[in-house]
Amino acid sequence: MPTPLIDIKDLSFVFDDGHIGLNRISLTISRGEFILLAGKNGSGKTTFLRHLNGLLLPTSGRVRVNGKEVSKHLTETRKTVGMVFQDPDTQMVGDTVFDEVAFGPENLKQPRARITENVTRILETLNLDHLKERHPATLSGGEKRKTAIAGILAMDPEVIVFDEPFSNLDYPGILQVLEVIMDLHRSGQTLIIATHDIEPVIFEAGRMIIMENGRVMEDGAPLALAPCLESYGVREPCFSRFGLEPQPWLR
Repeated sequence: MPTPLIDIKDLSFVFDDGHIGLNRISLTISRGEFILLAGKNGSGKTTFLRHLNGLLLPTSGRVRVNGKEVSKHLTETRKTVGMVFQDPDTQMVGDTVFDEVAFGPENLKQPRARITENVTRILETLNLDHLKERHPATLSGGEKRKTAIAGILAMDPEVIVFDEPFSNLDYPGILQVLEVIMDLHRSGQTLIIATHDIEPVIFEAGRMIIMENGRVMEDGAPLALAPCLESYGVREPCFSRFGLEPQPWLR
């Protein structure tokens, strides 16, 4: 049996104030999976995601990535698992979009010629090349989110984790980001997405994990689990509520 890409065993985390953030989570994630992480505010989604690349370390239990314990291999883990945060402004440090996307590879000490080649390719792939000289602060919400994704892609991670990728975006912005996510999925990228806005991606994801009070409550096929979402404080998609056939947002 192949080694899981991510292997989590009895993961628990307690905040400094004594609040239990995660409570004995055990699960595995395989290469190429597209996982939707659902749950209301305070359910533990972001706390869980931050354990996948060592931004938080367990109070007890363990997380392994490619068979190596995260707490003992932080640098390697952060190259393997890239995280796109809810607020892209927290990730923006470059004076231009090009500089922003090149920032990660520069910190990894990659050769300049390789960085230029890879950043140029990624900007073209994400249709951001016409913005490469713009300051990130001048971009729209969707463009900022795509730039943050480009910065993660430039470090060539095996897993990309998204925390609320559609937050504060208008409809065109959601479609921009969704198109990038679907292109990544089709290329075989392992994706984990935590979002309150289930509807754009529930048709596309292969697995949904529902959390409540720091625990995994449900783990299965997204469309099959859709009717139980509201019992966990998450809005049920319209197609499920009204008994309609699910349809992809992107044609």
